[in-house]
Amino acid sequence: MVRSRSAVRVRATAPMKILSIDYGKKRIGLAVCDESETLASRFLTLENKSLRKSVEEIKKIISKENIKKIVVGVPVGFKGESEQTGKVRKFIGELSKSIDLPIIEINEIFTSKIAEENLIKAGMKDIKKVIDQEAARIILQDYLEKAPNHESRITNQE
Repeated sequence: MVRSRSAVRVRATAPMKILSIDYGKKRIGLAVCDESETLASRFLTLENKSLRKSVEEIKKIISKENIKKIVVGVPVGFKGESEQTGKVRKFIGELSKSIDLPIIEINEIFTSKIAEENLIKAGMKDIKKVIDQEAARIILQDYLEKAPNHESRITNQE
């Protein structure tokens, strides 16, 4: 009798809806995944009027959409942290004070450039309207595919 081995992906935790945030100076891109945690989708772009207002708007979205985890893109380039990195970390700090959910930081280097390329390839005419959402989608999809302990690999014998 010959036994073969096959790898099966099994979720390490209960399924949840995750919100991804691409925090920018003028706009904040949001993306969400479905509860199966397999596919990230563009969701919404917010105007970044002030830190306080942005946190309040995101809190409302978290409640309305039944979000259970947050993933935030943090821009850390080859030269290290920048002024924008500090602004994003300040935003994360304020958000974490006002919600009781895990917030995961993901390096978002090149996501805006990749987002622009994706939208051009897709034939989008008004890229500015969705580029921040697309950057947030890329951040979230990267998290879903690569994050440790997001899924575990179990090898079954057949």
